[in-house]
Parts: sequence; C-alpha cells; structure tokens
Amino acid sequence: MCDNRPMTNAPVDPLVIIELTNLKAAGELWELAHHPALATKPEWMRELAQNKHAYIRYWLAQNPAITSCLDVLKKLVCDEDPYVRYWVAEVQDIPYPEIIQTLASDKDHHVRTALARNPALVVSDKAIATLAKDRSKRVRWYLSRSATIANCPDAVKRLATDKDYEVRYALAYNPAIASYPEVIHVLTKDADQRIRNSLASNPARPSSTASSNPWQATQPVTQVPAI
Repeated sequence: MCDNRPMTNAPVDPLVIIELTNLKAAGELWELAHHPALATKPEWMRELAQNKHAYIRYWLAQNPAITSCLDVLKKLVCDEDPYVRYWVAEVQDIPYPEIIQTLASDKDHHVRTALARNPALVVSDKAIATLAKDRSKRVRWYLSRSATIANCPDAVKRLATDKDYEVRYALAYNPAIASYPEVIHVLTKDADQRIRNSLASNPARPSSTASSNPWQATQPVTQVPAI
C-alpha cells in the first residue's frame, strides 16, 4: 500500500519525472533509488526493493521517499541483508508502528541500535518497551538517552533499574524523566554515586530543590559517559 503522496505539497515538476524516467531507462538504478522524488513512482520503488543487487536496496533504504509506501517498507525491513534493514532503521518520520515494531525485534543489534536513537521510535510504545529490555547494552544506552521514552513509563522504570551503570547514568541525565517522580526517587537512591551525580546535572532539574523534592541529589557533574 502506497499513499502516492509527493515529498512536498508542491506540484511535481514534469522535468523531474523526465529525469527519473531517463535514469531508469539508462539503468542508473542506484541514482534512481536515492532520488528524493521517487515517491512519485511507487511502482518503481517496488521494483527496486526486489532488486537482486544489495547496493541498490541500500540506496533505496536510505531514501525518505520509502515512508510513503508501506508495502515497500515491509519488504525492506525483512531484507536478507542486515545493512538494508539498518538503513531503514535510520530513516526518520516512519509513520507505521508495525514497521517500527519489526525493527525493534531485528536479530541484528546494529539495526536495533539505529532504531533506538531514531525519533521515529515515538510512534510505537511497544517497540520502546521491547528495546528497554534488549540484550545489548548499547541499544539500551541509546534508548535511555532518547526523548522518545517520555510517554512510555514501563520502559523508563525498567531502564532506571538496569544492571549496567552506563544505562542508568544516561537515563538520569535525560530530561524525558521529568514527569516520573517515582523514577527520579529511585535514581536518587542508586547505590552508584555516579548515577546520583548524573541526576543532579539533569537539564530538567530545578535550579533549587527542597529536601523533599525528588530531584534532590548530589552536586552536578557535566558529562555523560560514552560506551
């Protein structure tokens, strides 16, 4: 299913259609695959998604035009090549929860890592919850830094008690936890001093806090550790 919408609300320039047609006729499929106006030709997107050459599918997977065509996305997220699926996971503005959920369960941790840092994740609380219990620490670390967790309390609560300190540290610094006083309270009681310091330097923390305020913690620090 494609909605066949152009990438902008402006009429499609006939010269662009000619350009696309010429690229296809000349066999310049890699250029065609990443052309921003490809959304005007959903049938060509379908052809490219089934191309036997992986590099063609790589270019297509990076093209934001694919967000206009659900059946093309469904094909690409099940591609045998993990790099194709990785590039789909990098595409922002994917509006389909089922696509995001498929990517969240991908067998390749690079794909799941790309999704964990993608703002498109916000369309699926189910996918966020899945990534919050991912076996890869790197996936959970990226998720714990993401604004997408703000409306997914189960994920926030799980990350607050994650076994790896880097994940809890990144979560403690994330302004998205501001609406979860119970999570803030858990983090202030964390046995690791670094977590409490990270919470104290959270950008959403009030400049002054009373002793009864859930944000009350140790003195601020300035860096979130990378992993």
